[in-house]
Amino acid sequence: MRPKERMNETVSIPPRTVEAGDDHVFPPATTTVHTRAELDLLLRSALALEHATIPPYLCAMFSLKDGKNREVERIIRSVVMQEMLHLALIGNIMNSIGTTPRFDDPDLVPVYPGRLPGGVMPDLEVSLGACSIERVRQVFMGIELPEEPLAPAGQRALQAISGYNPLLDEHGNIQNLNEEALDAPRKFFALADYDATTVGGFYQHIAQALTDLDASDENLFGGDPRRQVSWPHAPGRLYRVTNLQTALWAILEIIDQGEGHAQDPTVGPLPGRAS
Repeated sequence: MRPKERMNETVSIPPRTVEAGDDHVFPPATTTVHTRAELDLLLRSALALEHATIPPYLCAMFSLKDGKNREVERIIRSVVMQEMLHLALIGNIMNSIGTTPRFDDPDLVPVYPGRLPGGVMPDLEVSLGACSIERVRQVFMGIELPEEPLAPAGQRALQAISGYNPLLDEHGNIQNLNEEALDAPRKFFALADYDATTVGGFYQHIAQALTDLDASDENLFGGDPRRQVSWPHAPGRLYRVTNLQTALWAILEIIDQGEGHAQDPTVGPLPGRAS
């Protein structure tokens, strides 16, 4: 650990060498998914994406002096907790289809400075360093910058979903939605038209892949339900994923928190919902 008096200095970490072929470890959102193995790889890419966003926030937070900038620290910490929730949601989706989320996977180790996995925001270079206005503007705002679903029908579907307020029990089971409400995310993802290089586009691609494979494989969501993780006091909804409907609600939660809206990236795009 660095001495206390050096906590506010810029962190300089030599970049890890990226070997040939590493750019293809995690596929972009344009990659067609036909098989469970391809879906597994896409979900690993989502796990890597969420994991890669955490160290930049932590480095910035740890650079703040104790007792100073408490509101800044609170905001950064809340974002870190949300990213951890996103990891848990992806993990639950992976467990629901019988795939193991492995954090000891060498491919999961991010490269800094570098690009985000999965072809997300390819023009954004993510690096580690102390908290500063420049870092917030150039890195954090880039990560959190929202992207609205382009198609008007998708925007209307998103507005319709805002009328639902899923209530979860302590295990993450949805308690209060009827069948029509449970199916709302599927209809939304079928109509949305996110740019493929945005967070929304990346997760829309995963949602479509899950939907397509579920239609052809009745045992897709046959994973051990005992491996579902719960978090009663999570900074958002950690769904217990057991079928396509709950998987799509989980993905919608990630998009809702992860993108904010154009006026304020710290607030979720669904009206009345704070991320």
